[in-house]
Amino acid sequence: MTAVRNITLTVCILSLVYMVVMMLTPDSFKQKMKTVISILTALTIAGAILNIDFSFDEEIDADLLYESDYIYNDLVICELEQRLADGILLIYEENGIPVEKISVETNIDDENSISISKISLAIRGESEAYESKIRKVTRDKIGEVALEMSFSEDVDES
Repeated sequence: MTAVRNITLTVCILSLVYMVVMMLTPDSFKQKMKTVISILTALTIAGAILNIDFSFDEEIDADLLYESDYIYNDLVICELEQRLADGILLIYEENGIPVEKISVETNIDDENSISISKISLAIRGESEAYESKIRKVTRDKIGEVALEMSFSEDVDES
């Protein structure tokens, strides 16, 4: 008896939806809308006959959502740090500093404010020649940031 009641209720609701949709649909889309509503009606009636529950009350695994958020955030931070490193590399190159390798570490606080926490550099040259220049350029163009520098002292002078 419940199957008959479910089918009757389904047909009544779909009939109302059909009338509203047909009144609001332009003539050029009426045939497509009739097809879509026919398919929905057939699926709903089949579900009512077969007692298929179409409810969406199932719980979503919260751990999976949090894990995907962390993966997404890690990817965003990685991309952000790479783009910052590329931009900072250009600044150093414009100022004549021969950077071989650069990496940037960022922090994002609770208010989603982004700050650069550390810049790591591998410089092709001697520390006496570039260290003070690197600190000055960093302070002037980027701000107060922790710097980690390594220098390759064996520069080819050929």
